[in-house]
Amino acid sequence: MATQQLTAELTMTDDSTEDVTSSATWTSSDEAVATVSSGGLVTSVGPGTCTITAAHSGLTGTSAVTVTEPAPEPESLSVSPATVSLEHAE
Repeated sequence: MATQQLTAELTMTDDSTEDVTSSATWTSSDEAVATVSSGGLVTSVGPGTCTITAAHSGLTGTSAVTVTEPAPEPESLSVSPATVSLEHAE
């Protein structure tokens, strides 16, 4: 399970900004793919895609999330040929 912190930032009409990450309302379009905490921490659940939405002051912003299958891990190693016969030459 992997995580990623998102942030939400309001841009005001005077171009100033305000971090509203902790006060925004966060939702996931598919909690079978990823969940999001009330503070914007996204956690993978299963492979697929979903949209994380932050809402604040009547506005929304989104982040597209893709969760992939983990890369396969090695489970065995073979050496070929399994038997070698050498003749020593002097």
